[in-house]
Amino acid sequence: MDQLLQQFEQPVTDADGTSYTAYLYGRSRPGDTWQGWLVFERQSDRRRFTTGTETTQPNAAAILYWASGLTSAYFDGALDRARKTPRERHESVVIGERNLAVIERDVLACFRFHRAVRLDARQLLDELPVAHADTTRALEDLEKQGGLIVRRTENGTDWVYLTEAGIAAADVERVPHTTAKVERELPKTAR
Repeated sequence: MDQLLQQFEQPVTDADGTSYTAYLYGRSRPGDTWQGWLVFERQSDRRRFTTGTETTQPNAAAILYWASGLTSAYFDGALDRARKTPRERHESVVIGERNLAVIERDVLACFRFHRAVRLDARQLLDELPVAHADTTRALEDLEKQGGLIVRRTENGTDWVYLTEAGIAAADVERVPHTTAKVERELPKTAR
């Protein structure tokens, strides 16, 4: 259920001088997360313009904390996003999905380039020429939607592993099982 979390004190004014009252809304989502978005109400006629999801946080308090750092430039951009027509919104989502697909392809290309079925997540974040947040989103999508990777933390290092489907999608030769075992050194008592 949508909840009003906050009404901002300062009105947002667009380039034409029209003033809007800004509101922060949130809703609980499956998986113990919350989504937050902004609603702008034009003061002259009370017409409302709503953004898409602007943030996903673990709870409502975290959304409020996120909102405490919003700047006037952020509100200006959010108002522009909210005033887009449904067609303009759809086109921007399609463009975003296309960009995500490109990043996902680049992630798989990293595995192919290194001829590896396991890479350090930090290496992927640093090698790809996009924002870390975009790479992380691509990794999440490859894991949850595509089932092509699995992420694990081992001894303080975040690793990304290709699944069998990921190995095929990345066109990486499977590392022989005996070679994979060589990476771990046996304890001295076992020698």
